[in-house]
Amino acid sequence: MSIFEAIFLVVYGYLFFFNLYFLIFSVAGRLGSRARENMRTSKNKGKFLVLIPTYEEDAVILSSAKLATNQNYPKDKFDIFVIADQLQPDTIKKLREIPVNVLEVQFKQSTKTKSINRALEEIEGNYDYVFILDVDNVMGDNCLSKINDALSSGFLAVQAHRTAKNKNSSFAILDGISEEINNHIFRKGHRALGLSSGLIGSGMAFEYNYYKRKMRGIEEVGGEDRETELRILRDGNTIEYLEDAMVFDEKVQDPKVFAKQRGRWLAGQFYFLKKHGKEGIIQLWNGNIDYFKKVLQTLIPPRVIMLGALPVMAFISYWFNLTPGYISWLVLLIMMTIAMFLGIPNYLYNKNLLRGLAQIPKAIAFMTLGILKIRRAHQTNFRTPHTAPEE
Repeated sequence: MSIFEAIFLVVYGYLFFFNLYFLIFSVAGRLGSRARENMRTSKNKGKFLVLIPTYEEDAVILSSAKLATNQNYPKDKFDIFVIADQLQPDTIKKLREIPVNVLEVQFKQSTKTKSINRALEEIEGNYDYVFILDVDNVMGDNCLSKINDALSSGFLAVQAHRTAKNKNSSFAILDGISEEINNHIFRKGHRALGLSSGLIGSGMAFEYNYYKRKMRGIEEVGGEDRETELRILRDGNTIEYLEDAMVFDEKVQDPKVFAKQRGRWLAGQFYFLKKHGKEGIIQLWNGNIDYFKKVLQTLIPPRVIMLGALPVMAFISYWFNLTPGYISWLVLLIMMTIAMFLGIPNYLYNKNLLRGLAQIPKAIAFMTLGILKIRRAHQTNFRTPHTAPEE
């Protein structure tokens, strides 16, 4: 066997492992879920601190903040704080007229992590829980009530169901499909097998004092949700996923923005693998499968790249008569396709599904170009463009 064939076989084993990983958790997500298992409606309504970090988002924050105040939860049991970084004075004035609370911050290098930690340091109040929203997020009906039920039942961390709110372009539809596949595999599927849900960065809720402790000392430019998640998992705590607690999120409409966003996520994976890889092995040895699983996920290649790479690898195998043969590569492609389609919720099987899937070749092309620029992506405070939500 040549060196090239040996490398080819190693690549196959690597991709086989993660496609099997996708398939197992995608099937698990279809067969059952532990979401809200043994959970009952709580008579006690905990007090929420709702944080909305925003950076130069004057066009979006007014509508988002106003919609947040409409949540059907006792008004004296939740406070909304907009963490205003680089907002215009007129925007801040209008926010206070809604009314919501505004905490103005300014940093030499602005990051979401710094904004959240500043808010946790300076905001005074007797809060039970903290809920993190992105500037474009809109809470669904009874969102806080459902999260309150989970947190009051003993969970210290809960991930709500973040889903697409816009279908105004084919690429936004594709991004929304990708989000739901992630929800199905990394949240619903993992909970179905008794493992923790992954966090996403928004639509996350925590026991207030516990979150303050876990956030202390985190200084990541991007990926603060990964760092927080690892700290929670190191403690041996389980993160719940609430499929029926909806948070609507604006999806990317521009393929260039999509590629830049995914490139930043991929750079973050490499960073966290380097930082936590050794600890992941130690935690596995100690029986902490959840922690190891999270570190293992940093090795997962982008799905859209795999979709493009597998047919290419099959062709190379066929043309040069390599081992494993082209049939083996096509089996991987079939495994991945089954896992992805199982992860798409039933309501998305409509005419828009084909519109979204038709954008996959464009996504592959832009992602491939984006990977060439990921070297410094994790250190860049990239802001995804947003538009104001409908009221």
